[in-house]
Formats: sequence, structure tokens, C-alpha cells
Amino acid sequence: MPLYIEDRLRWIREMRQKSPCKRCGLLYNHHVKAKCPDCGTLDSHELRELLAQKEVIVADLRRMGFIFAALALAAMLLFWLFAI
Repeated sequence: MPLYIEDRLRWIREMRQKSPCKRCGLLYNHHVKAKCPDCGTLDSHELRELLAQKEVIVADLRRMGFIFAALALAAMLLFWLFAI
């Protein structure tokens, strides 16, 4: 089996063991750590900052996905127009 497939299977096994934190929603392995490594030591103000940062990252990823989809659609249309 090629190395990248083994790495992918290992990553999938690790992700199955992770569950979302009840405070911040980020994934962590609750079998290994009793507290979430991302928010376990944060107070309420720092937790709000972490959640705001998470929302900014999600919005940026969504925007990047939209831009990629628009560029892919434009490339397909240009290819279709010039292929005829």
C-alpha cells in the first residue's frame, strides 16, 4: 500500500477518536486529554476571543471557496467558448 494511503487511513482513524469540545466546538481526543487543549485553560473573555477568531477563519475559508468556485466556473466557460 502506498505511503500516502497509509497516512490517510491513520488520519481517518485519529479523526474518528476525536469529538467536539462542548465549550469551543473544536475537535480533540477526549480519551487522551481530560480537558480541551484549545479552551481548557481559557477564561470566558479569552474563550470569546477564540470563538471570534474561529468565526473569522470559517468566513475566510467560505469566501476562498466561493472565489475558487467562481474561477473554476469562469475557466470552464472560457474553455467551452473557445473550444467551439
